[in-house]
Amino acid sequence: MSIIQSIKNKVLAGCVAVAEFKNNNKGVTAVEYAVVVAGVTAIVLVIFKNDGIVANMLTAIFSKIETSVLSGITNQVNN
Repeated sequence: MSIIQSIKNKVLAGCVAVAEFKNNNKGVTAVEYAVVVAGVTAIVLVIFKNDGIVANMLTAIFSKIETSVLSGITNQVNN
């Protein structure tokens, strides 16, 4: 095989590899999943961070429970 034929074969193999890489959708799917995970993470952080919706709700609920329990204890001690 001549050097020119060898170079042609390598160029052709490189072109085939580029075409196969271009048609491969596995990488696109991985990127799509990464974008979805990033979005879900952002939403979870907004909801569950220190001053997020759920944290505020739980703080309010436990404050009411604390007030009720302390009020009940105070009433028991005073009676």
